[in-house]
Formats: sequence, C-alpha cells, structure tokens
Amino acid sequence: MKFANVRELKNKTSEILRTAEKETVIITSKGKPRAMVTAISEEDFEDYLLENSSGLHDVLAEALAEYYVGGGVALDDYLAKRKKRRG
Repeated sequence: MKFANVRELKNKTSEILRTAEKETVIITSKGKPRAMVTAISEEDFEDYLLENSSGLHDVLAEALAEYYVGGGVALDDYLAKRKKRRG
C-alpha cells in the first residue's frame, strides 16, 4: 500500500494511476486518509455500476412488487407473446 497527498495526486496523476494497477494508493489530505485509488477490471466496473444504480434498483423493486400482486408469467407464454409482437 502506498500513500500520496492531494498535491502529489494533482501533479503525478498518471504515475499514481500506474502504481494503483499494482497496489492500492491511499490519498491523504492534511495527513488524514480521504480516498483510495485501486485498479478495477471492466467486469468489476460493470458489477459496481449495477450494484450502485438507483434506477436499476427502482425497476427491480417495481417488478418484484408487480410480481407479488399479479404473479408471474410462464416462459413459454412470454416467448409466444414476444414472438407475436415482432411478427
């Protein structure tokens, strides 16, 4: 784990990002930790976006509520209905 202060982050951003590919860099301000810079894969980034998407959570909650009220639809029925729409 490495440490860098805000001034270093400003002046050496590229270097800090390269370092973060190998190990976490803690960013400090006035001697106190304020943020972490760490590597992230594309797959992890997609997971992060999905986990933190309030819009997606709203849609899923709405769908779940609708399911509890009206029940589900059999897969064959859904596929048949979809095929008719495209049809």
